[in-house]
Amino acid sequence: MKTILTKQGLDILKSRLTKKIEELKTLREEKAHAYSASGDGWHDNPGWTQLGQQEEILATEVFNLQEKISSSVIVEANKIDLDRVNIGCTVEYRMSKSNSVSIQSMNIVGNGESDVRNKRISIDSPVGKALFNMRIGDEKEIQLPAGFFKIKIQSINYE
Repeated sequence: MKTILTKQGLDILKSRLTKKIEELKTLREEKAHAYSASGDGWHDNPGWTQLGQQEEILATEVFNLQEKISSSVIVEANKIDLDRVNIGCTVEYRMSKSNSVSIQSMNIVGNGESDVRNKRISIDSPVGKALFNMRIGDEKEIQLPAGFFKIKIQSINYE
């Protein structure tokens, strides 16, 4: 499965991978020390066993990040329709439900790049899927866990 990312998203994944590889290296050193420090190797050595379990988890995370990076496709702004919401844009939209209306501004990013606190939502999220391919002035109703909302695109900006 291909992972669609922005260039910045790929850099974030590579940074995470580097960090996880360093953590795995440190953990393996601790595990080797626990093995030799017990005097009996791995027999009746709960510290060594626990480190082994943590090593498996980290190795899986490293593998998954490597897979995601190797299968990633970078979205280039010059190859997409700049009049539509897509990965790499900042979109401002109005969300309304009953009598409540809010204006939101979000950066649309690829899978694995989302960070809601920094106004970055994945194209694979419910709101990202709803916004995808919409144009300025387009309006649609979507269903979210909090109920039905109307979304209307106010502006689209590719930087």
